[in-house]
Amino acid sequence: MTYSYSKHTATCPICGNSDNKLLYKISSDEAAAQCMVVQPAWRKADAQVKAAKSIERLWGGKTASVVGCTKCGVVFADPFVSGDAEFYNVVTHSDNSVDYNKIPLNWKWEFDKTFNTLSSLYKNGQNIQLLEIGASIGDFAIGASKLIPKENILCLEYSEKAVERIKNVGIKAMSDDFRELKDRPEHIAKYDVICLFQVLEHLDRMDDTFETFNKLIKPGGHLFIGVPNDKNIKFNELNGGLLDIPPNHLIRFNKHSFKLLGQKYNWQLKELCVQPYTPLDVMKTVMYSQSLKRSQYPPVERRMLYRTREYLQIKKLRLRSFLLHKQLGECTWVHYQKP
Repeated sequence: MTYSYSKHTATCPICGNSDNKLLYKISSDEAAAQCMVVQPAWRKADAQVKAAKSIERLWGGKTASVVGCTKCGVVFADPFVSGDAEFYNVVTHSDNSVDYNKIPLNWKWEFDKTFNTLSSLYKNGQNIQLLEIGASIGDFAIGASKLIPKENILCLEYSEKAVERIKNVGIKAMSDDFRELKDRPEHIAKYDVICLFQVLEHLDRMDDTFETFNKLIKPGGHLFIGVPNDKNIKFNELNGGLLDIPPNHLIRFNKHSFKLLGQKYNWQLKELCVQPYTPLDVMKTVMYSQSLKRSQYPPVERRMLYRTREYLQIKKLRLRSFLLHKQLGECTWVHYQKP
């Protein structure tokens, strides 16, 4: 993969700049194939067709562009339209091999960072109200219930299977769009903590999103965000890994963009950090992503020239991983506080 960097006119959702650069274009079929890459073979073909049709409906066409802002540096999709409930019920949380009753299923670095911060902020979490947006199958909420009573936690998640799993462990969950809550009086200024992990990059309507946060949070409340690290994504793409594509991911945030968002929507940026990664972590991530990308295409005959090129690429990847690993962690974690 190489980026085009040709001129492209599209409005940046963070800074409003419209004179930008095209990185690459992607078709609905390519996007659907990548969204389904980890799905079991027995359901992939049918689901991939459904996913492609859903993507075309969202885009209003068969192609989308991935664009780099020349002013603030974020990368965003054009059209800037997020996946909806129909799309996500086709492409995610659909693997019947997942054990939805295993608790916790996956405790991530950003969960641990947030839980430890909450533990230091609230020695007694009995009166804390927590809202998690895009809760997936509830791993963080289940862990957070060690600090905050389950009845004080609300999870929002499009996937019906995921909502069912969360409810089964005694935590409130529903599939509503979180932005609808700002029009419901019972949710206004209710929450001490709002969390969204690997979610913000999926969302369009940035003004509406932060307006909702501002209405739901209590004065002095906390907002915790985890997003994919933009430098990790770029490194992965340019080294032959899977592409970070719409309509699943719409935007790649950088550190500067979080400063701009805080200033624009009146949030104090308390802390921002990148997940620690070793050179081995970087290589494992990239090589796994490369294998997934190759799985989408017919196998290549591995002749001597191919093997030699592959060997040299691995050697170069090893050197780059050693030199850059400190900035290539998988997740960027952000802690805002409302004044």
